[in-house]
Amino acid sequence: MTVLEVKKAEHKRSTIHIPERRELAILGMLVLAVCVFVFLSISYQIIFLGYTILSIFIFSSYLILWLEGAKEEPPIPEPEKYPHVTVVIPSFNARGTIFNCLEACKKMKYSGKFDILVVDDGSTDGSFDLLAKTPGVTLLPNKLHRGKAAALNFAMKHAKGEIVACIDSDTYPAEDCLQKVIKHFYEDERVASVVVFVCVNNPRSILQRIQEIEYWISFGFFFRTIASIDGLYVTPGPTAFYKKAILQKLGGFDEQNLTEDMEIALRMQKNGYKIRACHETSVLTDVPADLGRLFRQRLRWYRGGVMNILKYIDLFFNPAYGDFGIFILPTTLGSGFFAALFMAWTLMSWSRNFFDWLSPFTYNFSAGVSATVAGLGNGLLTFQSAWVLGLFSLAIWAYFLIKSFEISKTEPKMRHILPLVCLLWLYPFFVGFVFMVSYIYELFGVKYTW
Repeated sequence: MTVLEVKKAEHKRSTIHIPERRELAILGMLVLAVCVFVFLSISYQIIFLGYTILSIFIFSSYLILWLEGAKEEPPIPEPEKYPHVTVVIPSFNARGTIFNCLEACKKMKYSGKFDILVVDDGSTDGSFDLLAKTPGVTLLPNKLHRGKAAALNFAMKHAKGEIVACIDSDTYPAEDCLQKVIKHFYEDERVASVVVFVCVNNPRSILQRIQEIEYWISFGFFFRTIASIDGLYVTPGPTAFYKKAILQKLGGFDEQNLTEDMEIALRMQKNGYKIRACHETSVLTDVPADLGRLFRQRLRWYRGGVMNILKYIDLFFNPAYGDFGIFILPTTLGSGFFAALFMAWTLMSWSRNFFDWLSPFTYNFSAGVSATVAGLGNGLLTFQSAWVLGLFSLAIWAYFLIKSFEISKTEPKMRHILPLVCLLWLYPFFVGFVFMVSYIYELFGVKYTW
């Protein structure tokens, strides 16, 4: 590959059209951030109390949605005719996973016809030559690595199916995946996409086990709940099904967007299309095993979220989009903004407390020890207060957790205790930190890569 080709293959910052309200939104976020920091400086109890009340309201809303409609999934009748489905798998240096993915795809049982299309996106690990020898697969080569969205758009031009199933090369669908999902397209003629329950494949490390439970909650309980009010705001990258005609009508995937799966979902919602969720079946996907890879993955996700908040800011608090605009977008995507703010404040507080703790030792060691003991006592009291104030939210969250285990058809065991503790007390700090970095990167226009 020449230097010129490399430069052409680089991903630049998005040139997407962002509404004029973008500037107003940015100004509003800055003003809100300043207000939060001012109140935290005056009295953190005010912000904590407000955040607790808001959390109780949001959790209670999800609980009501669950009990009123999402708890029971109504049976969906079989279609009179099963459409032709093209399974599209973008692959970039996926030699270690793509063949297991293909094996799982080939095992799928389906009453209609389906074919498999693999787009090799400029791989350099020798996987292309092996894929070329794989039977039952149509292989499309990209000379340059252009990214997943471009690979999917390229595949759409060659896909023969009415329905396109986009499956990542490190994802493994269940045998009944096609059969269970397709019928959801016939619930309503406006259904443009159907998403499926995404679970973690073979978790081994403690970090993967944390993500396993996180996925059960996110793609299980919460997706099922918000889907009941047409509130899905992302068609998850590991696996999502689309009506090809609608996808092409909307112009395909945004090739300059970090999270093309969120962008296309928001575009579908904006244009009046519906997204359904199928929890009768599932797919397994590989997840990062170490903190570095997880950080890079989530940084891309969260930066993509910030990008799409700005791109679709006109949907937020817009009654024209019903529950999706008034409730779902502000509470789900807006929560990341507050996570970033609280993480920034936490780091500032930790730094200040560290210097406050260190100061007495510079004068007298015994005075430093006394101050440390007193500080621990105050910390324990604050910890107990936090427990009391957040008890109601914690109880609702426990209910969500139980239902997430039920959706995943998993019996809680001793091995889940440590991941649960980490998910509740440690993982939020990681999430908040990544959100904070995401907003900083977007604010200063740091270049992004896939």
